[in-house]
Amino acid sequence: MKSREKEALIIRQANRASAVGKLMLGEYDDWYDFLKADIEDLESLPRRMLKARKSDIKKRLSGEIGKFCGKNFVGMNQPKLSSLYERIKADRGLEMSLECFEVEFAKIKTEVLRGHPKHATVEISLWGLKFKYPEHFFANDIVESLTIIQRTEENLDSFKEKNHAKLKDEAENLSKLLSEHFFASRICILCCFNLVEAFLNGLAWDFSKDEKKMLALSNNQKKIIQDGSIRNKLLKYPDIIGGSQLWTEQDDPVKSFLEKVKPYRDSLVHPSPFSAPEKFGGYDKLQYLYRIDAEKAKDTVSIITKLIQALMEHIYGQEAKQPEWFQDFTQAVKFT
Repeated sequence: MKSREKEALIIRQANRASAVGKLMLGEYDDWYDFLKADIEDLESLPRRMLKARKSDIKKRLSGEIGKFCGKNFVGMNQPKLSSLYERIKADRGLEMSLECFEVEFAKIKTEVLRGHPKHATVEISLWGLKFKYPEHFFANDIVESLTIIQRTEENLDSFKEKNHAKLKDEAENLSKLLSEHFFASRICILCCFNLVEAFLNGLAWDFSKDEKKMLALSNNQKKIIQDGSIRNKLLKYPDIIGGSQLWTEQDDPVKSFLEKVKPYRDSLVHPSPFSAPEKFGGYDKLQYLYRIDAEKAKDTVSIITKLIQALMEHIYGQEAKQPEWFQDFTQAVKFT
């Protein structure tokens, strides 16, 4: 390789690495600016300019890149960032599991993760470096459903004092409000159940990555970790993952979840004129489906919030900082 080509390669690698850092920080407004790091014809630049650019990299840019890597990663360097640039450039963004990202590129520092779980997906786009995972999605869905419930409740209040004749005149508006109201109530209960299941499955996945801990489990415990019922997960995970029993099936909030939340969720996911089998409660599924309203939705939110908080404190310790997604969620649902 000629000296001119070597200098161009050094400059291009540094430019790519710098571009990835800026992209992660959300400093680009379009992909063209990001791609400039790779499309500039460096080989055609005058030798004097090449030497000046190379000197700037040594004096300034390499230090900035190193500082960025040290602040956000463990084991990241300029060549790895340049390699990451190629992956991002191919699809105008990157989406890959945190596990794969850390194997291929570098470990992301704990303070950057801010409590996002190990099973999160890394997303790099014009919006910067983000993390996504089911718990966050379902938590946001619950908050949105509660917002709709609150709005429709306030609007429905204006109909309470009107006589039936007046209600008939406004039947279309009333019907639309009620439709939104009960839709949000049903969605809220579904997402609450899904949030609990996603949280439990996330705990199991994280635990399963520790081979030493998995080898210490009995076959039955391994089966529960890999594919247990929601009841077994709630009752057994605290012991298997947390190291000690937290509660029994008769303790709140487990009892509330199994007796109040699960039947309503099951009536939504498995709607049927047939009653549930006697061993699963023997309740009328359609009756449960028709009874879902805002009060039950809000009660469900309260139950699952206490449930998840108790599990977190048991497994991570009462003094451990709660993950950012759960802090945001509990703050947002306070109005319930």
